[in-house]
Amino acid sequence: MTDVVEFTDDQIHHLLRNADRLGFGIRPEGFVLINRARVIEDKGISKPNARLMDQWVTGVGGGVQALQRLTPEQARKHYQPTRWRTETMVWGIPADALKAAAQKMH
Repeated sequence: MTDVVEFTDDQIHHLLRNADRLGFGIRPEGFVLINRARVIEDKGISKPNARLMDQWVTGVGGGVQALQRLTPEQARKHYQPTRWRTETMVWGIPADALKAAAQKMH
């Protein structure tokens, strides 16, 4: 088996900037949600590089979180606490971090 080459900050920024964003789910204003497992699986990302991506997201003010959804009834009544759907983990990333040129994290 070959050694895995670690992603650079620029590579992580590029992957996340071009990843599909979720159009649903509870998120803070100015954040986007990206399905973590789907990106990792679709791109064949190694576990060490997935951890590097988690660190990059945290470094720009985001995080790894369980996807929260509102039911249609809750959406009509405005926000109410919902149950966590722990089977779907997402990256919550500030949209500005994806728009900006890749930042040096170190």
